[in-house]
Amino acid sequence: MGVRGEMRRTARCLLVLACLGVPLLANAQEPSLAVLRTSAGDLRITALQSEEETWFPLDEVMSSVGGTVERVETGVYKVTLAGHEALLGLDSRFAILGEDLIEMPKLPIVSEGRPFVNWQLFQGLLRAAGLDASWDRTTRVLAVQSLFQSALGVQVSVVDLGGLSKIVVELSQEVDLGISRTDTSYVIRFRSPLQPPFAEREFSDPRVRRITMTATTLEVHLTKPGIVASSYKLNQPFRVILDLRDGEAPAEGVTEPQPRSGIRRPDVPGVRTIVLDPGHGGKEVGAEGPGGLLEKDLTLAICRKLRAELVRRYSVRVILTRDDDSLLSLDQRTAIANQYQADLFLSVHLNSAKYPGAVGSETYFLSLDASDERASLVAERENSEAEPVAAAPESDLDLILWDLAQQDYLKESSRFAEFIQEEMAVATGIEKRGVKQAPFRVLIGAAMPAALVEVGFISNAEEEAKLGSEEHQSVIALALANAIGRYKNEYETRLGRLAAPDQVAPPAEGSVDDRLASVPAGRTRR
Repeated sequence: MGVRGEMRRTARCLLVLACLGVPLLANAQEPSLAVLRTSAGDLRITALQSEEETWFPLDEVMSSVGGTVERVETGVYKVTLAGHEALLGLDSRFAILGEDLIEMPKLPIVSEGRPFVNWQLFQGLLRAAGLDASWDRTTRVLAVQSLFQSALGVQVSVVDLGGLSKIVVELSQEVDLGISRTDTSYVIRFRSPLQPPFAEREFSDPRVRRITMTATTLEVHLTKPGIVASSYKLNQPFRVILDLRDGEAPAEGVTEPQPRSGIRRPDVPGVRTIVLDPGHGGKEVGAEGPGGLLEKDLTLAICRKLRAELVRRYSVRVILTRDDDSLLSLDQRTAIANQYQADLFLSVHLNSAKYPGAVGSETYFLSLDASDERASLVAERENSEAEPVAAAPESDLDLILWDLAQQDYLKESSRFAEFIQEEMAVATGIEKRGVKQAPFRVLIGAAMPAALVEVGFISNAEEEAKLGSEEHQSVIALALANAIGRYKNEYETRLGRLAAPDQVAPPAEGSVDDRLASVPAGRTRR
């Protein structure tokens, strides 16, 4: 099934057990004392122990090194340390740190309302503060110490993305290296000594059997012959990426860089998980209307209403990238969608123009080249909260970890965007401004169909007043729910889950309320 498939199955099982009132810890872990050793001295903590694994209190360990832990929504926690933020979900073995994933051998667990995690998570998180973590099961000491100056820190993640297995090797600084091929493995040889996080680790991946490490090598042992790899490097932090695919084995070793295609996900029977992204947040207020309304507040209000409508109609899982006035980077928003393995990603924004009479909605999907000057300006404004990126073509590599995965979903994203624009035009009674393409950073790297909608012009005083009303926010939420429902039904019809394509009708004339009252059952339920 692979890591991503196993994550989906595990998450669904946890949700079912929770709904039935079954305890999430089928094999109860026993409290067990351990020692947390830092430069400030030893501290006795209570860990949770099973026969094979140990879980440590996330808040106590992070507090000991000056970090904080905050619950941002049910089952999701944000860890802050040395100016870096990481997101952790209770239904995933992967935490998100910037654009990278930190893997744990077991799912996190909750005891007395506190999250407990495996020590490998700290090994990944603490590197942001120049620290390392190690666990001695015999002495029961969890030690936090400075990274060795003479050896490079290294962290390894393996992610199964259906038609591709992605290996991310992150190093504490740039290093010269070479990659070669044997009959059964790929070998990365480093020209500086490493501090390996493990000597050998097994993986339940369709292409990676295990990875072994020494002070100067990392060897990826393959599950079968005929697997080929392409490789490339990313900076800040320095990473080397191996993309493994099924194919004919090359006669010689890997060279850099290799041509790459986009990431392919396994076939998923329907639209079951949707991630909504309320634009901006925190100090990034977005556009401001002449009456003082802020884009960040209105997008959150609309997304909350849309979430409620989607859950009510379609019984889907809906995740908000933020459910409060939090500040998230554009890359974090996409990373959240990838972590939750979303089937759709929609980023909601409000437009602004120098012309005060501008009205209507615009919908975009990803392209590295804008479809027109107006689209380019909108993307430039929405990307302004991101880190500046050099204009050289090679610097596009620095934008993404996921190797422009969205390229594989452009056709689906285009169809999704068309539905959104049609429904918004009917809801607002304003002539369509059209579906466009632009290089929105928040869409780059999304491993699913994705779109960005500008639901109205907050710079227009009349439109700002409407956008500030609960009634108009509901109209927009219903229109977006209609669009998602149309895409869901059409997509599942193509998969053979729904029988009648006539369930997906074009937008009808009349008010939104009239249309909602007459929507056939097939358009509103799975």
